[in-house]
Amino acid sequence: MATQSPTPPVSGPAEPVPVAVLARTSTLLLQDPAASLRRQITSSHEWLPPGFYVAGYCWDVESGGLDIEDRGHGSYGQFTDQGIPRDGGLADLLSEAKSPNPRFGAVVVEDIERASRDFYNSVKLERELSDQGIPLFATDEPADISGVNPTTLLIRRVKQGFAEYFRLQLKEKTWKGLREHSDAGWNIGKVPYGYAAERITHPNPSKAAQGLSKTRLIRDPDQAPIVAQMYTWRVDSKLAVNSIVAKLNADPAAYPPADPAAGWTLGGVAAMLRNPKYTGHQVFGRRHHGRPVPPDQWHWSPARTHPAIVDRATWDAAQQVGADHATSWDETVPHPTARRSYVLRSRVRCKICQRRMVGITRTHPERGPAGAYAYYICTHDRANPRHVAAAPHHPPTVTAPQDLVLTALRAGLELYTLTPGRADRLRQTAARRSSRAASACRRRRRRTGSAAQADQHRPRQPHPRPRHAVHRPRRFGSPGHAGPHPCSLHRAASRTRNHRRQAQDPHQAGPGGYRRGPGGRAADAARPGARAARAHPGRAIRGPGHPGPVERPHAASHVLRHHHRHHTRHHQLSAHPHQRRPRPSHRARRAGRRHQR
Repeated sequence: MATQSPTPPVSGPAEPVPVAVLARTSTLLLQDPAASLRRQITSSHEWLPPGFYVAGYCWDVESGGLDIEDRGHGSYGQFTDQGIPRDGGLADLLSEAKSPNPRFGAVVVEDIERASRDFYNSVKLERELSDQGIPLFATDEPADISGVNPTTLLIRRVKQGFAEYFRLQLKEKTWKGLREHSDAGWNIGKVPYGYAAERITHPNPSKAAQGLSKTRLIRDPDQAPIVAQMYTWRVDSKLAVNSIVAKLNADPAAYPPADPAAGWTLGGVAAMLRNPKYTGHQVFGRRHHGRPVPPDQWHWSPARTHPAIVDRATWDAAQQVGADHATSWDETVPHPTARRSYVLRSRVRCKICQRRMVGITRTHPERGPAGAYAYYICTHDRANPRHVAAAPHHPPTVTAPQDLVLTALRAGLELYTLTPGRADRLRQTAARRSSRAASACRRRRRRTGSAAQADQHRPRQPHPRPRHAVHRPRRFGSPGHAGPHPCSLHRAASRTRNHRRQAQDPHQAGPGGYRRGPGGRAADAARPGARAARAHPGRAIRGPGHPGPVERPHAASHVLRHHHRHHTRHHQLSAHPHQRRPRPSHRARRAGRRHQR
C-alpha cells in the first residue's frame, strides 16, 4: 500500500490581510528621493504573498538616525505632485497602529535598514507594532504570517546593528573629510561679510563636469574696512552691539549693509563679532545639530588660509568684551522695553557668584511714589542646577541699596583718586596687602614644618588612654571607681626634662622611674621624706604612712602619682614629648585638697 506524502503547510492567511508600506530615503543631496521611493514601493508590491494587499503608504525623506518621535513631521508636496502616493509618515503609522481599528494588519519595508539606522529606534518601532499585534516584515525575509523564526530574527538583529555601525562610520569619515577640507583652506558654509568668494573648479572630474566648484575666501576691499571698524569700536571703545548697530545704521552710505532692505541688525552684527574666520583661519565645528559648540572644541586650521581682517589678539579681546557686556545695552541707546535706566547698570557684580546684578525699584507703602528707592539684586537662581553648581553656598537673595553703593563709591574715589597723596596711599595699601600675604605664607610654612616634625616624633601606634583620664570621671569613692582620684593632668609638669628623658629612653631610669646614682633613689631611701629633686617636681609626703617614694615598676606611658602634702597630681608619661593635657579645674583642685585632709 502506497503512503501519501504530507501536504506542505500553507503560510498564507485564510482571509485578505491589509498591509502598510513603510519607506524612507535619506536626504535630497545624495540621491533622487522620488526614484528611491518608487523603487521601495515596487519592491514591497512584488514581495506580497497571496492574500496580502496594500492599504496605505507611509514614507519620509529624513535621516535614519533620528528618533522615531522626531520623524514624519515634514512637508513633501513636491514628491506627491509627482504621483507618489502618501498617507502619512512614520508618526501617522504609529498613531494609526494604536487606534482601536487600524486600517492595516501588517507593515512591510524594502529592507530593515529603511525602518531606521539606529538599533534602539529600529527595535523600538518593531516592539511598538508587535504590542498592537502588527508584525513588521522586510522584503528580503521570508513571508510567514505566524511571525519570524529564530534564524530570521538573528539575521535581522545583525543587519540592524550593522546599519548603525555603517551610519556612525560614515559620520566619522565625513567629519574627518570636512576637517581636512577646512585645513586645506576651502570655505565651508556661507561667505562672511568682508570677504568675497573665489570659485575654483572642483578637483573631482565627475563633479567638475556637473559644474561644481570649491570656494576660497579673498578680501573684499569695500567691506573689510567696515568689519575692522566694528572690531575697533568693540575692543577700544567697549561698545555694546546696540551702539555699534546704531552707528552703522546712522550712515548707510559709509557703512553699506549686506542687505540694504533690512539694514544692520543686532543678530547680524553680533554674529560678525563672534566669527573667527576674520582672523584668517578656517574654523570648523562651531555648531552641532544646530546647537553652539564651546570654543575650546572648535577645529582651527594650523595656519592662515586667507587674508585676515583682524588679528587673533583683537578677536580674543572682542570675545572678552562681549562676555563682560553679555546682554547689557549701552546707556546711549536704551533698550526699547526698559521702563527706567539705573545709574550703575551693568557695573555692579555679586561678590559670591560674579554675576551681574540688575536694578529694581521698590516703593515704601507709607512714602508713596516719592519714596521709591533703587536696589541691585543678584540674578542667582537656586532652582537652576548650573547656578547652584557654580555657587553652592549662595544665599537665596543678595541685594544692595543704590544709595549705599554710591556712597561707598564716592568715598573710594575721593580717597584714592581725587585727593592729594593718592599715589602714596595706593603704595601703602599695596605694601599692607603684600605684608599680609607674606605673613600668611610664613604661618603656613611654620605650620607645615611643625606638623612634619611632629610626624617624626609621633609614635606609630596610638597611646592607650588611662581609665581615669576621661572628660567627666566618676566621683572618688563611688561604686565602680577603681582608680585614683579623678584629677586632670598637669600641663607644665609633663614637660620636665626628666620626663622627656624617660619618655625617650626609659632604660636610663630605675624600676620606680628614678635615676640611679649618689643623689638618686638610694639617697632618698636613706632620708625618708626628703625632697627628691631628680625624681619628679613634687614633694614627698612626710609621715609614717609614706616612708619614701613609692616603688612601682612602670613603662614609659605609666601614670606616676606625685604625692604632695596639699594635693595629688597624676602625670602621664608619653613617648610624645609635646603631648598636652587639659588644665585641672578649680573644683578638681579643691576636691584633691579635701581628700588629702
